[in-house]
Amino acid sequence: MANGNSRDIILNTAVALFARKGYEGVGVQEICAAAGITKPTLYYFFRNKQGLLAAIADSWGAELAGRLEGVLVYRHDFIKGLTDSLCAELDFAAEHPDFFMLHCVLLNAPENAGCKSVYAPLAQKIQGLYTGFFMRSAAEFGNMRGKEELYALLYHNRVCSLAALRALGRMEFSDESIYRIVHSFVYGVAN
Repeated sequence: MANGNSRDIILNTAVALFARKGYEGVGVQEICAAAGITKPTLYYFFRNKQGLLAAIADSWGAELAGRLEGVLVYRHDFIKGLTDSLCAELDFAAEHPDFFMLHCVLLNAPENAGCKSVYAPLAQKIQGLYTGFFMRSAAEFGNMRGKEELYALLYHNRVCSLAALRALGRMEFSDESIYRIVHSFVYGVAN
């Protein structure tokens, strides 16, 4: 097995195992056995289990954050921004279901979990993108002022829940359902 290929195999194997059993529920030996590699090979590429999680965040997580950076730019169309971010996460979850399920769990990991500190920079970056979008939107929607962080958190959690359903194959989304999801949130904000 080629070294460059081993790294990708380890990453893909770890994401699949973490998605099914949780980060804390999977040991290094289990990852190695499933990937068909030795512990020294895993340690060569990632140093330890936390290094492996950091590499996962740096690859799939960076891709998700990059997609959100592209759509969570306020262009004086609040509904379009919300719709674009929902669609970006739905599409990402469909393309990378194992990572997305792991992502949802890690966003809500207990503070004392070993994975929390490793994943926190990515989680904070993504939440910051949503918060920034709501902060810029508040200039045009005065009823949001002072509540931007709350609304950003509520919307982001709604998006994650829906995208998780997509990742699990439990729900399909049409233009009509996306419209209804976004508008139900907006009307909740507006009233």
